[in-house]
Amino acid sequence: MVGRDAEIAALSALLTDPSTPGVLLTGVPGAGKTRLAAEAAATYHASTGAATVRVETVAESYANSVFDLLADLTAGRDARGARPLLLVDDLDRSDHHPLLRACALASVVVIGTARQPPAAHGLVPFPVDPLPVPLDCSALDLGALARVPSVQVYLACLRTINPAFSLQLHNQQVIARTCVEVGGNPGALCRTARVAALESPEVAWASLGDRTVPYPVHVEDGDPTAAPCHDPHGTPPRTADGTPSRLLAHSQVFSGGFGPEALRHIAAVAPEEFSSALETLLRGHLLTASTLPSGRLDGTARFRLQLPPDGAALRLPPAEDSAARLAHARYYAALARAASDRIVSGHQRSGLIAFWSEERNLRTALETLLRHGRTGEALDLVDGIRVHWRATGGWSTWAEGRPGPDSSWTATGHRDRIRVDLLLGEAGILAGQPEAATDLLDRITADAAQAVGLSARVTRLRALCVLATDPYRGASLLYEAAERHRSDGDRHEARYVSLEAALAGFRLGDTAAAAATALEVLAAAQQGRDTLAAGAALLHLAVFAAAEGRAQATAHYCERALSALRALGPPAVLGAIATTLGSPALPDVVERAVGTARGLGAFHTWRGAFPEEAGTPDFAMARLEDPVRELLGEAAFSRALVEGSQVSLPDLLASLVPAPTPPAATPADHLPPDARTRIDPLTPRQTEVSRLVAAGLSNRQIAHRLAISEWTVVNHIRDTMKKLGCSSRVEIASWMHHSGLRPSPQPPLFLRTAFPPSATALSGPTLIPS
Repeated sequence: MVGRDAEIAALSALLTDPSTPGVLLTGVPGAGKTRLAAEAAATYHASTGAATVRVETVAESYANSVFDLLADLTAGRDARGARPLLLVDDLDRSDHHPLLRACALASVVVIGTARQPPAAHGLVPFPVDPLPVPLDCSALDLGALARVPSVQVYLACLRTINPAFSLQLHNQQVIARTCVEVGGNPGALCRTARVAALESPEVAWASLGDRTVPYPVHVEDGDPTAAPCHDPHGTPPRTADGTPSRLLAHSQVFSGGFGPEALRHIAAVAPEEFSSALETLLRGHLLTASTLPSGRLDGTARFRLQLPPDGAALRLPPAEDSAARLAHARYYAALARAASDRIVSGHQRSGLIAFWSEERNLRTALETLLRHGRTGEALDLVDGIRVHWRATGGWSTWAEGRPGPDSSWTATGHRDRIRVDLLLGEAGILAGQPEAATDLLDRITADAAQAVGLSARVTRLRALCVLATDPYRGASLLYEAAERHRSDGDRHEARYVSLEAALAGFRLGDTAAAAATALEVLAAAQQGRDTLAAGAALLHLAVFAAAEGRAQATAHYCERALSALRALGPPAVLGAIATTLGSPALPDVVERAVGTARGLGAFHTWRGAFPEEAGTPDFAMARLEDPVRELLGEAAFSRALVEGSQVSLPDLLASLVPAPTPPAATPADHLPPDARTRIDPLTPRQTEVSRLVAAGLSNRQIAHRLAISEWTVVNHIRDTMKKLGCSSRVEIASWMHHSGLRPSPQPPLFLRTAFPPSATALSGPTLIPS
């Protein structure tokens, strides 16, 4: 009995207690009640020497023989006085009252099994829970995964058919998720293992979700781009089979469990009918419930329903099945929009939980919308998911399903066409193929992007495409994209793009300006309750402090970042690490992948410090591991993972980003010849303002330092740009650097308070959240 030592010890204590008439093991089918009862009976016999007898059933035809058996047990009771034990299966399927009365009179202890406690049984109830499942899985510690009881059972069942099977890097996520999908149910694990041993673990995992794979559009459904004729909103029609049967049939369209609200919406059942019907299904074990979270339109629920692995499948008719799947897709599209709105508005933990708990349903919803030709709705769903993707990594754009061509799309002006090109372009940039992304972006005109409100995203992607070949232009475009996002009201995205711009500027050697940008993002994120962006900004500040040799400041920023992000869970922490170490602002895709792998290794060493609720699986690490492993290859990925596990996060940040080196081409090469050789055109005040711009001060800070108005500062900067032929503050800073008129080595006041020089100075004024 794997993983049942505590239960066996507790049962032994109960059975040997003279005041206990017996124990009744209850639980769902396949939980291992019968095997546990047999093991407990064997332990009882070994410790007491008492006789034990097993009875398969207690049907009426066996009543006389059972009573004769009780008489024999009583007569054979040994001198030590230990009570004989009777093991009875399925007590809830028989008339158990006479048997229990006879056992009590004969002083025979009973251990029985039942799906539910029968009424007035007189036995001590003992719930049998499923086996513990993995909370996460990482290639760095396969040994810990192999010690999880549900994984041990699954592997043991596999090896009875395929003795050569072993837990490896390429199958650890599938095995862990299989155990989670079946809820640690031993019977289901054994049945799934048979499929895995004969074919593969991936096939076994897919077999669990066969009922959730969207059907192709049937001929009788008509035009796939048109809504079903019975309901323009895709709401399934009512059936005459009764509410419980209707709920059970509509449960087949979900993937990986579902919340009660989702089932009620998709089955179109009135609230007053839903509760009683759901209770009927739970009592009959046709649906199972767990305390895992599920998404809701207004938040999250600590309750999740699931079809048992061996549950009955009630297929809907083809037309109703298509309608139910469209209703499923539209519900989860609405849930994604609501969850992304919560993330942007500051209620971030709720939004993150909704996304990761409904990951499989969201993917199924996307597949359904694409299969049924609802391209616009599918892209709306992806837009909602992008907020979660941005917060938790950056290695997956949810663009796996490509929409088919639509005759209504024009070459460049259709909004859906532009959105598809942006998604595929972003995927190309993350895969290290900026040329392919550039070809897609070239199909989008500036007027078309402006007309559909996507000019900020287009500008950002163009910047990421040119960073490798023209880093100054790329950094300038990133700042422009951030400003456009702010103008559009998308402050959450603007903060992340600003951090990309800061990192790009840092790579060019402008650490002061990069730190100033990160501090501005931090202050804005704190004000807007955007913990995700604040954590990412703190990690960027740690990088910039490490480049200046400020080891204490680096450790301080890392500690603050992790402290702020811990409350949001592991996905948020990993997202901030990936945003920093794997940022697209680092043009080399291998460098990004190695940095992300090292970050995963570092995170694994202090994974246990997170206040997670026990028994809540989360595969945040595995979701990031897979694409990085595929890009680097197994050997390089494992090496980077181990390297990261051996260093602290501050050291990792200090070693990842190299010391900035001046590029071969500078903005001075693009300026007029007279501006390249002299600084005379600038007035003393313009030179002074330019020095402070190069030091990373904002317009307001420059005005305060020089005791002039902010509008005067703006005029000086504008005149300086005209005289030097510059187009941005970054180019002014670069001009000052290459002209020899560098800013004073002493940092301005706000940088001195934000970058603590020593641990004793941490109590001073700071912009870091407490």
